Amino acid sequence: MGRLRIYISGPLTNQTIDKDEMERLRRFYEAIAEVCQRKGHAPYVPHQHTDPIIHPEISPVEVYKTDMREIGKADLVLAYVGKASHGVGMEIERAYHTGTKVVLLYERGTKISRLVKGCPAVIAEIEFEEADDALRQVSMLLDRWQECGTLK
Repeated sequence: MGRLRIYISGPLTNQTIDKDEMERLRRFYEAIAEVCQRKGHAPYVPHQHTDPIIHPEISPVEVYKTDMREIGKADLVLAYVGKASHGVGMEIERAYHTGTKVVLLYERGTKISRLVKGCPAVIAEIEFEEADDALRQVSMLLDRWQECGTLK
C-alpha cells in the first residue's frame, strides 16, 4: 500500500497542563512521527511549524490557515485526546469535512467526549497504558495499512 500523509494532533495550548507536561507531550507527538517515518509515511507535526512557544510571531490566523491546509492534505490524523483541547476538536472536525480518517489516542480510563468519539471521521481508537504502548499500537495500525490497505 502507499505512503500516508499523517497529521499528528495534540494539545499545545492548555491552561491546565504545566510546562513540564507540555514538553513531555511534544516529545510524545515527535515519537509518534518517528514511528510513522520508520514505516515509510510522511508525518506532519504542527508544533514543529507553528508552536505557540517556539513560534510566537506566527499570527492566530496563519496558524489556523496552516493547520487546516495540512489536515486537508493528510490521509490520516492521529489525534491525542487524553487532555482536553479546543484545537484538537477543531482539527478532528476539519478532518471530517475533508474526508480525512482519524484515529484517537488516549490513556486507558480517560473519559473522552462522546461528541469526539462519535465523529464519522473516527475509524479507530488506541487506548494505551503508557507512551511506549501507544507507539507500539500506532506501529501495528500502520502495519495493517501496509498489509491490507485498511486502518481498521
